[in-house]
Amino acid sequence: MDLAPIGAHCSLSSCSQLDLLPIRCRCDAQFCRDHIFPDRHDCPVDPSHALKQAPALEKLRRCAFVSCKKPSLEAYTSSPAEANEQPDRIAALCTRCKLGYCASHRSPMQHACPFDEPKAPLKNEAAHALLAKHFPVSTSASKPTASAKKKLPTDPKKLAQLRKIEGMKMRRSALPGDPREKASSVPVDQRLHLKVSAPEWNTVEKVVWLRKTQGTGRALDLLAEQLKVPSSDSSPIHLARVDLDEPSVLANDKTLGEQVNDGSSIIITYVSV
Repeated sequence: MDLAPIGAHCSLSSCSQLDLLPIRCRCDAQFCRDHIFPDRHDCPVDPSHALKQAPALEKLRRCAFVSCKKPSLEAYTSSPAEANEQPDRIAALCTRCKLGYCASHRSPMQHACPFDEPKAPLKNEAAHALLAKHFPVSTSASKPTASAKKKLPTDPKKLAQLRKIEGMKMRRSALPGDPREKASSVPVDQRLHLKVSAPEWNTVEKVVWLRKTQGTGRALDLLAEQLKVPSSDSSPIHLARVDLDEPSVLANDKTLGEQVNDGSSIIITYVSV
């Protein structure tokens, strides 16, 4: 009786030795222990190798996936002549490893791309810098202060209970952001209860409620009047949400309900947008 083959031959043509415990590389080929390192078999998906290969147009014309023999998408959309005539042309390459693949392997997941997705640039950098000044990220080495946030429980049930209690406290103490409004005339499910402050003017934090359909620009005027925050054309003020990992400036042409949640913390601040 024939026994099933054990192991596999090293994929490097100059080696090809049978290895009982072959190792599979990111390029989906199997190698012996001597040639598993990317630089010893010219791995096409190794970051250092990819950067060296990317500028060579001819090497991008076949799918870079090792076991695939199909032409790459780049082969259909470019030619050596076009590379010189159209230097600003967007190449049909993987945005991470800069290699060409066929339609079946074009997705980074389908060719096990070793590069991470590039981070999107921060929007409103001036706003982030200003908010970071007033709401610095605490480190483990820093000393705890009275204003430091309380540590939230990790148990989902306890966390939900804590948020429910905090929500009840906010609804009980919240004052109308618009003095003309009365709580009895606006159902609770149509209200947003918010913590509002203006740290640049050393104001005390207030808990207010506003309609979810309230325009953000109008809400800014109402809250600035309550907190006695001045505004001028040369130094405009804005609302910013600060209870997220990344503080965000609110757009004045949208409603509050589109940009904040019930219980959110917002501030009035000078921001360049």
